[in-house]
Amino acid sequence: MSGGRGRMGGRGLGPGGECVCPNCGYRVSHSRGEPCYNKTCPKCGAKMTRA
Repeated sequence: MSGGRGRMGGRGLGPGGECVCPNCGYRVSHSRGEPCYNKTCPKCGAKMTRA
């Protein structure tokens, strides 16, 4: 078994979910093919993370 990890050793969370700002908590739906860490929060400008 591979241990449940996604491609390239990532977490493999799938196409759904949300991107969350760790600074202010703003949430936006995750878009397939666009990692959350490439998005910036429209409210405060911080890099977003996957939730």
